[in-house]
Amino acid sequence: MKRLLRATPIFLSLILSVSSAAFGQKTYAVVLGGGAAIPVAKLNDLQKTGYSAIAALAIGVADLPLGVRFDAVYNNLRAKTQSGATASSDFRVMGALANLIFAFPGTSAKPYVIVGGGLYNSKADVPGARSQNNVGVNAGLGATFGIGPFAIFLESRYHSISRGVKKGGVFQFVPITFGVMF
Repeated sequence: MKRLLRATPIFLSLILSVSSAAFGQKTYAVVLGGGAAIPVAKLNDLQKTGYSAIAALAIGVADLPLGVRFDAVYNNLRAKTQSGATASSDFRVMGALANLIFAFPGTSAKPYVIVGGGLYNSKADVPGARSQNNVGVNAGLGATFGIGPFAIFLESRYHSISRGVKKGGVFQFVPITFGVMF
């Protein structure tokens, strides 16, 4: 036990020296973007293309291709006018997501794959409608382009949100997002 206690300070100083070198290379980026939100599958029967917005925090290590990104997303899918019937309502989807990112090496453009999931809140824009919280997943592709001290990005992701059949069933949409990372 005494040996363990004597070795602990040496072990801790080794960990801290290695960790401080690794932490010194950590990169953080604030992400802001927007674009089009495209309904797919059965959601496309009632909604048409709307808009999307994203605010995120990306965390990674400069020498590794893996990173994480925490997203806050907002999507508004516009109502589709049905022929001979009343129009459906706009459909809002917000989410808090955690994602893994795998970035491929590149010089001026770095393509990446993003996969994750989280909590989505959806609501039809009609009086008396109640919002619903459901879990969902997303996956997509993107690319970043370095420009001076910041980068721009373009990405597309497929979102699938699980709801019970009585609450409308599963729905999907694809936002195409353009934004800036700084």
